Amino acid sequence: MKVNSSSDIRALETGKPVDAQKPSAAATTAAQPDKVTTEETARLSQAVEAVRAQVGAGQSAKLAAIENAVRQGTYRPDPARIAEQILQDAEVSASLQAMLKR
Repeated sequence: MKVNSSSDIRALETGKPVDAQKPSAAATTAAQPDKVTTEETARLSQAVEAVRAQVGAGQSAKLAAIENAVRQGTYRPDPARIAEQILQDAEVSASLQAMLKR
């Protein structure tokens, strides 16, 4: 809203306490970010949720299988794969630390 003169400004209502007034538009905007939805973003959102559900189900099944194997004593982790993952994590950490030092 653009104010061109002081006559455009309304006086405060003196009968109401300050706390009883509605929150300003800025206060409500800060609490909830603006969101624009189109048909395309709605379809993408649905697709993302479907993929998340499938991945979650797959992970749950995988974790259940690992849990059963551990309980039965048949779980045999691959030491080479574990070592590779540790090295990859260390490389990522080192790269991030180098980037943060710049």
